[in-house]
Amino acid sequence: MGNLEMHIASCSIPNDSALARFRDSGEHTHAEAAEVAIPDQRRIDARELARLTMDRPSLTPDRAFWLVDLWIRVQGVVMRPFGVKPNTMRSKREQPLPRVGERLGPYEVFEASEREVLLGDMDKLLEHRMSFIVADGKAYIGVVLRTRNKAGDAYWAQFRHNQTDILHWSLRRGMSRALGIDDEPAATGTPAAPAAPAAPSASAAPAVGEATEGR
Repeated sequence: MGNLEMHIASCSIPNDSALARFRDSGEHTHAEAAEVAIPDQRRIDARELARLTMDRPSLTPDRAFWLVDLWIRVQGVVMRPFGVKPNTMRSKREQPLPRVGERLGPYEVFEASEREVLLGDMDKLLEHRMSFIVADGKAYIGVVLRTRNKAGDAYWAQFRHNQTDILHWSLRRGMSRALGIDDEPAATGTPAAPAAPAAPSASAAPAVGEATEGR
């Protein structure tokens, strides 16, 4: 299965997922998901997919990762007054398999199993969840975001226009790495999946289906 055969598509968030339960638990600003078929005879674990996707933001090429390291450090200082928590992404640090209660990249891990990994955070601006799901022969990345005030609305407005592209590229990157395919990107995203969606604590990762769903 090569890059040209990997068809990433927007879709609804799977209804039997932890992410869907979060979406349905209250009003939300944005919700969307992307899916890709898993090749026959290949076993994909949601925890490994999350780890491989979240090891660097927005498909940033290796040659530019020093800029991302710098940005993450600056972002941590600038956004600290807003309650933003540390981002564990570093160019020389391999991400571990996600475990409940620990952090993966910029997010806390709320659930972690072979089928689904639910990540997210809440600060003064946003409440955000991202899920990596493996079910019914497909892999998914989905995001749900709630802004908490006008400042959160303004922050989200800066990033909302490229979230679908970032979500699709994040899923392509994670699956490419899981399948052993060259994942050097043809384009890069902006410093929310989530490989993944943009929130104040994230470096990167958030049509058809729920891409336009919201308030």
